[in-house]
Amino acid sequence: MNKLIPLFVFALLGSLVVVEPALAQDAEAVNWGAGIGKGIATGLAVVGAGIGIGIIGAGACEATARQPEMGGRIFVNMILTAALIEGVALFGVVVGFLMAG
Repeated sequence: MNKLIPLFVFALLGSLVVVEPALAQDAEAVNWGAGIGKGIATGLAVVGAGIGIGIIGAGACEATARQPEMGGRIFVNMILTAALIEGVALFGVVVGFLMAG
């Protein structure tokens, strides 16, 4: 848990740096908190996908170590599941950009 706090602080500061200049060009950029929320939502979508893919990779390594003869099928299933998770992450990023624009 202690390792996640700097990550969230970095995501918050990164969203301020990236989203705030884009909002500053608008005359109605009074609500800067909305930009922070959009940045955090996009970042959490990507972080969640990264954690999911890490868990899949760990499970695939463990399964291949237990049954090396099934390595090919395990690899195919791992890649397919990782692609589906990446699709969800990409959807989260696109929604974040649409909310910001």
